Amino acid sequence: MARTLRWGVGLLLIVSLSIGAFLLLPFRAWLPGGTVADIPLSQVVNGTAFNRLFPEPEKGDQLVFTQEKRGFSEARLKHGGQVKALLAISDVTTTPEARSKFEASERRLQGWPLVEQGQQATAVLVADRFQVKVIGQGDGLEAEQRQALIGQFNLRGLAALKGESASRAALPTGEQPTGNLSAMEPAP
Repeated sequence: MARTLRWGVGLLLIVSLSIGAFLLLPFRAWLPGGTVADIPLSQVVNGTAFNRLFPEPEKGDQLVFTQEKRGFSEARLKHGGQVKALLAISDVTTTPEARSKFEASERRLQGWPLVEQGQQATAVLVADRFQVKVIGQGDGLEAEQRQALIGQFNLRGLAALKGESASRAALPTGEQPTGNLSAMEPAP
């Protein structure tokens, strides 16, 4: 009797799950899995593509990747076991409101709009799509140090993630980013 009872419960469970899945089918648009912030997955850059664009750590420093997902990658820059800064790249396709803080920017880094966000954070918007951000931790970093750290990212490579023709159009007019801070200048 116990054997037939187990088979009956198992069969009942399978039938119940099948009926439940069939009933949820009309609601599949509400279920997660096909979009990021209502943007199709195919239009959002995967976080793994960002990892190779982070700066190489200097001697004595260590870069530890802590989060990676569709449209975002984050790493901690450590020195002597202490976290010195958080470094992040995000695809603002999923959060268009993030672009608005760059609209009034009068400063540029390698031709891209640069903003200070409080006393510990600096961000740059690359190709009107990718936000590169450095947040000082602990004793923090001065604004110039954060800007220098952002300048070490492969910003030109990041702009190219949009696709070849779109990245050419996205390069700042008359600017050829070179990867050094001498390209930092006020907006015209």
